Amino acid sequence: MHFSFETIPTFVWVFIAIYIVHWINKPRLSKNEPPMVSYKIPIIGHTLDYLFNAENFLAKCRQQYGDPFNIYVFGQVTTIAGNEFAHEVYRSDVFSKESASQDSFPLHRVLKILEYPETSDQFIKTVREQFVAKLPLYTGRMQKQLMISINKEIGDCSNPKLIITTNGIFSSIIARPIADTLVGQEISKNEDVVKAFADFTKDFISILRHVITLKKHLKPVLEKRLKDKEILGDKYEPPLDTIEYLLNDPEYGTKVITDDYLNKICEFVYVIVVASIFTSAHHIAFALYDFAGRPELWDDIYEEQERIDKECNGELSPQHINKMVKLDSFVRESLRTGGSALMHIPHKCLESYTCKNGMTIPKGRMVKTYLKDIHYNATAYGPEPRSFLPYHGLENKFPATKIDKNYFVFGSGKHACPGRFFAVNEIKIGMHKLILNYHIKTPSGKIEKKVHLGPLTLPPVAGLIFENRKK
Repeated sequence: MHFSFETIPTFVWVFIAIYIVHWINKPRLSKNEPPMVSYKIPIIGHTLDYLFNAENFLAKCRQQYGDPFNIYVFGQVTTIAGNEFAHEVYRSDVFSKESASQDSFPLHRVLKILEYPETSDQFIKTVREQFVAKLPLYTGRMQKQLMISINKEIGDCSNPKLIITTNGIFSSIIARPIADTLVGQEISKNEDVVKAFADFTKDFISILRHVITLKKHLKPVLEKRLKDKEILGDKYEPPLDTIEYLLNDPEYGTKVITDDYLNKICEFVYVIVVASIFTSAHHIAFALYDFAGRPELWDDIYEEQERIDKECNGELSPQHINKMVKLDSFVRESLRTGGSALMHIPHKCLESYTCKNGMTIPKGRMVKTYLKDIHYNATAYGPEPRSFLPYHGLENKFPATKIDKNYFVFGSGKHACPGRFFAVNEIKIGMHKLILNYHIKTPSGKIEKKVHLGPLTLPPVAGLIFENRKK
């Protein structure tokens, strides 16, 4: 390639421009911050490693720089909190997941109810009082709705049937019992509403359409309930679901179903949908792939389900679900090993914070939880913590819902997910019914590889083969 004297100034100006842009965008750290991981490419920083080699990149950073450390991704400095520092983040009110959510996942732009600070408290209160406290009352309905979904989405498999799992099948299966719990038995029979719930988290472009669908079917139900209350008085028997709970709540109750009220209720319901269906669908998908790829566990786990099914005559009670100790342990291990390298939603530092180790996290900094560093802790899980340990929870008396310093699937401390008991019950009931009814295996007969998108981990795409069990 020939260079003339005329072209030299062009290269000089390009170099100067790049240098200026880099200088403007160069990460500036406050005094005594966690160490910045070195990088070679200006402006881009660690973005390529983060996108295409996240697990290995983060593991090397942790080994070399300790905990916590800083990385420079997408033009922004992010602090990574590992097994030691993450516990501080979750215990302190200085770090806010809600504030971080609005910055990184601006759902509040569409669901306006999320703009109000009191929504978070109301959400937690509703989940605890309506889902957790009344969980035993939902058990029968949950298994009934799950079986309706399983029969519809999987159905008869007299001949082995390959079910493609990337088409939202598990969201559809999970959506029906969630709809039953949230908006009641009347509306959960409506396929348009169930589909709106199932599609909500994968089709954010059509959020308003989903809200309109729910409003259309919810309005006559709410109006009928208010009328029945007025006519029947003390003889009114309140249905067991979230919308009835909200109708009787001081903050959400009403005597007239206006359009504004409908918007408020529907948006609140969809906040719960976002928090429940997407994660539960992924968790049950991971668990089924983990089960299908490990034939050495099939008989042991199936025998437990068969014994419990005979004992309860096909109608599970909370006591029978508690007896699924092997399945519970298996689900816990699937949750531990199936998670992403980093927690999906970060925390935002609301004011300058000094860690126990003396380092300072500046105000406004995003802090991401390094989930793999917590879940692959050799002290807790032995010399090969990346191995799948199906009965680790059973042997150590750690149920799938129990949070501890080495198990962060549902968060930690007072910020732990309040809906984890409902979610785990739903996954266990779904797994129980599927294992009882079908032989389940992978197309390769082996453990299928998970899909990695940057630091996120998604279920495999190979599909699962279902075949009817002989009764």
